[in-house]
Amino acid sequence: MKIYTNEEKCTGCGNCKAACPKGPRVYSIEEKHGKKVCVLKDPSYCLGCRMCVTVCMEDAITLEN
Repeated sequence: MKIYTNEEKCTGCGNCKAACPKGPRVYSIEEKHGKKVCVLKDPSYCLGCRMCVTVCMEDAITLEN
């Protein structure tokens, strides 16, 4: 599985990090260009469960095989 985040759409709410079973290992909420965004720390921990995609209200996360 490959995870992609669209930093243009992301609001940095942290829902993805909270919903992910490996959240703190996969995601980090950081400030970039004056706004908070979700940044992929280590996508190798992704289980492919798609919980992050389900809870992202901005449709900013994409998982692909």
